[in-house]
Amino acid sequence: KKIQSNNELYSDSYKKVAEAVANSTAQYKGKPVEFLYQPMFLTETDYQRFDSLTAELYKILNKVIQHYIMDADFRKHFGFSPLLEELILKDPGYSTDVPIGRFDIFYHYDTGSFQFCELNADGSSGMVEQQEIARVFRNSAAIREYEGEYSIRDFELFDSWVKILQRKYKEFSKRSEKPQVAIVDWLQADPPSEFVEFQKAFEKDGCKTIIVDPRWLEYREGKLYYKDFRIDCIYRRAVTWEIIEGAEAVRPFIEAYLAGDVCVVGPLRSQIIHNKIIFALLHDEVKTPFLTEADREFIKSHIPYTAIFDISDDHQVNYAIANKDLLVLKPMDKYASKGVRIGEDYSTEEWIKIIDEEAKEEYLLQEFCRVPKVKMAFFNEEHQVEFKESNYIIGLFMYDGRLQGVYTRTGTKNIIGSIVECYTVPNFVFSPKYT
Repeated sequence: KKIQSNNELYSDSYKKVAEAVANSTAQYKGKPVEFLYQPMFLTETDYQRFDSLTAELYKILNKVIQHYIMDADFRKHFGFSPLLEELILKDPGYSTDVPIGRFDIFYHYDTGSFQFCELNADGSSGMVEQQEIARVFRNSAAIREYEGEYSIRDFELFDSWVKILQRKYKEFSKRSEKPQVAIVDWLQADPPSEFVEFQKAFEKDGCKTIIVDPRWLEYREGKLYYKDFRIDCIYRRAVTWEIIEGAEAVRPFIEAYLAGDVCVVGPLRSQIIHNKIIFALLHDEVKTPFLTEADREFIKSHIPYTAIFDISDDHQVNYAIANKDLLVLKPMDKYASKGVRIGEDYSTEEWIKIIDEEAKEEYLLQEFCRVPKVKMAFFNEEHQVEFKESNYIIGLFMYDGRLQGVYTRTGTKNIIGSIVECYTVPNFVFSPKYT
């Protein structure tokens, strides 16, 4: 209502924000990240709820990881290759098996209901979008009008990660010297702006840092190198399934990791929770007898029912067809929303074709969670505001097992991810100054 009643003020503010974002490091594939002129306002109650629920989930996931390490029979449920299993079982040399992650949730502000929809471990991203767009919005009319009544904070996502990585390296190396760091991912052209920002943060804190493709590394005399740069510690952004698929091309990295000659943050064992099969296993009481009743209640309340899809199981196939509008089919381990099929988006004939042609192996059948919706402000070409009902998904940045920040994407389509229409909106926590 405030925007509609004073369109000129907010339109001018939007144009300034758009210009500032275009000149910021919030870039994706060389272009400014698309955003909406509508910050997401969290209360301290919202934030504390996120903190407590993610802490509870971490406890459950740690039980699963420890059981995987100790129980060879339990490992079979994951279907990992011998190489991946070997990499997972290798002790990374420090505590916290999932030192970084982004846990994506559906959160309904009006009711407080909360469901985890995806757990990202290796390759977690979005930090530069949240931090930079929040920085730009700090000077916007949308935020300034509230500064008299509220204390407003956002989230620090770079320097905090530098400290955690250094802590893990110190634990690994038993030394206090600052490591030489490599940010490692597959590089097609210039490195993403987010990597450059992390590089700046590491170097500001005294760590020489490079951004490098794992295929370019050499392992010699018990050390990992890029040309003449000795790598003490890797901040791994390369996702696990690509490392396994391209194992021959990254053999030096694999050998150094298995020999314990390089500290890798995060470790390959984070794949246990990154693979989408984790939700199916959490719901399978036969395969997870080590979970408590309290754990099971948490899972039922906050993780959508998931099962491994078996095309040879006529009962399951018939159920999937009869209840298509309530279900989602998704591949066990692919990027973002790649390969995800939402039943209600297709006719029965199309859905059957998807089952027959796509979901033949390594697919999950999952309860379709209603994505929360909110009206979002869109400025048209005439700079007039229009409000459109939009889905939103919240990402919770987890650093060393604790909540560090919040990241929100929104869009008008069912799936919100990097390959469909998607906007970033900044998140702020508001606390009344006077109560």
